[in-house]
Amino acid sequence: MTKSFLDNLKYANEFPVIFIGSGITQRYFENAPTWDQLLHVLWKETGIDENYFAAYSRLEKKYDDRFTVYTELASQIEEEYDYAFYRGRVKLTELTPEEAHNQNISPFRTRIAEIFSGLKIKSIHKEIQLFKKMLSKARLIVTTNYDDFIEKELNKTIDVKVGNKGLFSNGNELGELYKIHGSIDDPNSIIITAKDYKDLNRTSAIINAKILSKLTESPILFLGYSLTDKNVQSLLKDLADNMPFSIDKAAKRIGLIQYKKGEVNIEESINTKYGIHYTNICTDNFSEVYSKVSQINQGVPPIEIAKYQNMIKQIITTRGKKGKLKHVLTSVGDLQNLPKKLQNQDIVVALGDSKYIYKYPDYVDYVRDYFLHPENMPEDIALHFILKTSPQSTLPVSRYLHPNMNLETKDRERLNKRLKKFQSLKELQEGTNISKCDISGLSKEFNSSNLSNFFKKDDGIKPKKKIAFLIHNIENLDKKEVKKFIEYLLMNENKIFLKDTNTRKFFMAYSLITEKIYKEI
Repeated sequence: MTKSFLDNLKYANEFPVIFIGSGITQRYFENAPTWDQLLHVLWKETGIDENYFAAYSRLEKKYDDRFTVYTELASQIEEEYDYAFYRGRVKLTELTPEEAHNQNISPFRTRIAEIFSGLKIKSIHKEIQLFKKMLSKARLIVTTNYDDFIEKELNKTIDVKVGNKGLFSNGNELGELYKIHGSIDDPNSIIITAKDYKDLNRTSAIINAKILSKLTESPILFLGYSLTDKNVQSLLKDLADNMPFSIDKAAKRIGLIQYKKGEVNIEESINTKYGIHYTNICTDNFSEVYSKVSQINQGVPPIEIAKYQNMIKQIITTRGKKGKLKHVLTSVGDLQNLPKKLQNQDIVVALGDSKYIYKYPDYVDYVRDYFLHPENMPEDIALHFILKTSPQSTLPVSRYLHPNMNLETKDRERLNKRLKKFQSLKELQEGTNISKCDISGLSKEFNSSNLSNFFKKDDGIKPKKKIAFLIHNIENLDKKEVKKFIEYLLMNENKIFLKDTNTRKFFMAYSLITEKIYKEI
């Protein structure tokens, strides 16, 4: 029995290239405008004398092409909207005429960004969760949508390339999102007018070449598009000219998901357009589509693979140029600091199919991640380090704790033993020795607005005494300035100083005044 297109994706187990069109925004957001509705809203806001539908009819007779009609209407609206904005007839919440002028920001496109930023998501959480799961299996995502729905669903973990900047920037081209028509995060990047599309045509060949280069490795899936869409037409035409395999195989690798209201089944048919065979999939059961694509499983999703690729690339480009690709270990928590580390030490990369290989962190590894990169160190590794460290040792831990932690009884008892031994800030200060003479001398030198300068000043006073002084005065210091100073210490001081008793107490004192302190878990 011949497999369906979606079942064949699962069987082939290849991450697809996924195109996301405006139909997806309209499916998941209330009142998401069509192109026509968006232009109609902007036309009315601008206050153009001519009726919108009359203007549309006039252009339709001239061009006989809906795409050209819309881009010409957008060009007219842009000119009128910007003029109305500078005259004060229309206003924008986040932009003044002076800002628009000085920073060269388009009022017209800023308004479009406002409209899409203000959309309210529909209450179809189960399907959206499946959509998110499917996206995580994409080798590459290309969208013509302006909104940030895809990035948000992937928790901002995907590498986003906007407009032409994305085409020419370095990247893995794996686990990336190309927003080829711009983004609401950069209103000036939005593609909508006739001139915009004319400029875009110069780079469309590059976009299509990127996709074509992936077709031998990845199937293509279109979501939220119709065959009237110029982007789909352009790609299919280029595929027809450069097809690397048979017509029959093409139909198994190119799929167009089309919305058919109320259709719970998945209807598949082989169609031909622009000389290309593809599978047309009609349904309203998008959950089933997402579920099937989500079953593709190579062990690690593309976004994670991209992280390792990027790290390996940095090793080669940074150390390879010096001819020094030798071996040392790095901790998991150090991975985001890799470019800096590569300048002065060698790295070994170990790739496995089921386990991480890492250097067990020491106190400095732990505290640097705790304050500089709290998302770096996996929670289980941090907790393991906490449990293996003596309960008497001064160590901030609150960042990794929460009431519903899943702990074995012995680990919970050990952790609670540590928490019960926590000193209060007053006890910590009383246990930090500093003479009245030193306090008096340091008070004269003290500059609370720049703790780093106070610490670095060559005044003959030992650094550990300055740290002790700061511990005794920490309640009166600006917390943001203390945080900046801690970051300075962690990035600039050596391990011996960071392990010093007073330095450890200082880190702990900051934790006591800024974090929730648990007495028991």
